[in-house]
Amino acid sequence: MEIITSILQNCLYPLKQVLIPDSQVYWLYLLSSLFITLLLYLLHLTKTEEKKSLLEYCFPKDVYLHPSAILDYQNYLPMALIKSFLILPITTVISATVIAGAVSSFLTYLTGITTLFPVTEPQLWHHVAFSIFLILAIDFGYFYNHYLRHEIPLLWVFHKVHHTAEVLTPFTLFRHHPLDYVFQTIAVSLCSGIAVGLWTYLFGGQMQVLYLNGIPFLLFVFYLTGNFRHSHIWLAFPYWVSHIFMSPAQHYIHHANESKYYDKNYGKIFSIWDWIFGTLYVPKSYEKLDLGLPGEEGKEFDTVANFYLQPFKTMLPTSKD
Repeated sequence: MEIITSILQNCLYPLKQVLIPDSQVYWLYLLSSLFITLLLYLLHLTKTEEKKSLLEYCFPKDVYLHPSAILDYQNYLPMALIKSFLILPITTVISATVIAGAVSSFLTYLTGITTLFPVTEPQLWHHVAFSIFLILAIDFGYFYNHYLRHEIPLLWVFHKVHHTAEVLTPFTLFRHHPLDYVFQTIAVSLCSGIAVGLWTYLFGGQMQVLYLNGIPFLLFVFYLTGNFRHSHIWLAFPYWVSHIFMSPAQHYIHHANESKYYDKNYGKIFSIWDWIFGTLYVPKSYEKLDLGLPGEEGKEFDTVANFYLQPFKTMLPTSKD
């Protein structure tokens, strides 16, 4: 009976996405994105090619009815089901908690010291510091893994599915090959687990991550504007802020099909990693860009089935005459 219940719960996962706070299509994040878009429109704080009505500005037909966007809508259900049945179980096997325990135990074994600088009565600032440390570790895991998925040909074969999008909508978030999701999940779990294990060894396990609405509060704040990462809205931060936080405009540039942008802006929340490793690109003004893969390469991914099958076809040896 439990197995049947579990299967039913997994089948309902695509419908529950708008009700789950750690989903980027959670209703509150969608609503906040719409509210911010309204402010941007009324205050003329973003760039458009021409004057548009509010409806056209928020939901332009050339974006939301584009063949690429329609593929994203078609892909949502199968990708959400794959995530529910395959990817989420992986996170329980390769969990940050297990990795943290292993790291802490290993450091104790090496040094003979259980906790180096024990904090027995943590104050609020201890919890804040731990929360920031953890989100930095998670974001670094995302950044470095994202870099590898672009630079290593075997990983790029799967990651480039995401870059076939010719327009960006919140549903583009789900345009990934399942193995690409797996690589990302493992990397983030490793980095967050190592970070928690190191922190526990240094200061003890008394400190807790600060949560808001069921998820780490810094992640919650990011998700309030996170849907602009995959959006037609050009939302840029001031130049100096863009060296710390990754603006939606910077991620939009990451999706451009021009060669000078191929290895830029790998970060998710923070841009400091790109700044440190020399992959940061900060636009000085609005840039009109074409998105997707260069040339005819993107045409191989013209169906949802090809999102999943084409990477394997690419890896097959070709016959020689």
